[in-house]
Amino acid sequence: MEEIKLYNVLIIGIACVISIIIEMMLLPRVIYIAKKKRLFDLPDKRKKHSCPIPRLGGITFTPVILLVALFSLFLRFRFQIWDEELFFYRIPEILLLVCGLLVIYLLGAKDDLVGVGFKKKFVIQFFASLCIVGSGVYIDNLYGLLGIHEIPAVIGVLLSIGLIMFTTNAINLIDGADGLASGISLVALMMYGILFGLYGMWTYAGIAFIMIGLLMPFFYYNFFHPTRKIFMGDTGSLTLGYMLAFMMLRLVKYPPSVEVVPSGLLLLVLVALFIPLFDALKVMCVRISMGKAPFSPDRNHIHHKLIDLGLSKKRTVFAVVVTGVALIVSNWILLHYFNCNIVLIVDLGMGVLINMFIYRRTRQIQISKPSVVEKKKIEIEREQILEESDLR
Repeated sequence: MEEIKLYNVLIIGIACVISIIIEMMLLPRVIYIAKKKRLFDLPDKRKKHSCPIPRLGGITFTPVILLVALFSLFLRFRFQIWDEELFFYRIPEILLLVCGLLVIYLLGAKDDLVGVGFKKKFVIQFFASLCIVGSGVYIDNLYGLLGIHEIPAVIGVLLSIGLIMFTTNAINLIDGADGLASGISLVALMMYGILFGLYGMWTYAGIAFIMIGLLMPFFYYNFFHPTRKIFMGDTGSLTLGYMLAFMMLRLVKYPPSVEVVPSGLLLLVLVALFIPLFDALKVMCVRISMGKAPFSPDRNHIHHKLIDLGLSKKRTVFAVVVTGVALIVSNWILLHYFNCNIVLIVDLGMGVLINMFIYRRTRQIQISKPSVVEKKKIEIEREQILEESDLR
């Protein structure tokens, strides 16, 4: 048993390294093609970049995931490191997951190239969500969250579809600062990959670490590289959101071999993406209260507010990602000592308080700053004073 575990860890490590190498080879070529074909994300009043940036970084994500995942499955078959669950449960799930992933991939690619309306995007995401729940991967137990345990299949399926679509769009919405979506996703994938490994779900642990491998080179180009910066675009953010949503559901839908399920599992899985989920919910509520469409663009996201507070883009990303790590660690510890509903109240309370503090600080800064008209008046008065002094 220990030998099989060691071989699985070794294959996952090999897959992660291969993913890094392939992505490092592909990204410079994608940047070159995007510049040659002028496929740029253009700056506007909401965006912080001042020059056009290639936006097709995410076009490589799905091909790399599929290629390396198939190779790692081949290694498992070749060296006979598999079990009955792989045949009876994983393969059907994986086949439908690939169908949904390809749908999301094509949707994102079209949106990056020519644009897709919100209604069409919503319908396509709905059908992609059906691929996941159709494979039997959906929430059937809240594990004590809100005092609820087992739930009817119909409610579980509807709840799961909503969660898949919301998570997919939440990652897309948080992708507004260099390295933010990829940084948050790296943290969540690390946690999911470790949990999959702990529960013996090696196929999905491998997929999680394959995604970690492909995100590392992208994060470097997106966050650090001074001259060859690239954005993931909707292709990348939708792919990440969809895969993260699947992993959340797969973790809470336990395989038959697992008998003991930890209390508060659903909360622990959700908290890995607490920041983008909470931020998306907050922004949508604000937009609806103002009579706007829930997906209309604005500058109410957490990264916009932190930048308005005076933080640099890099410090903003660092602050959000470190907060995400702190949330995961603190929840992991608290769930060993407290009921999951108490921990949920603490999480939501902290989220509300932090957002209220940030909102008040940004309002104070905006009020203290002179408006454009006031600045013009000050300039005119200064010029008049200078003219009078010259006359004297």
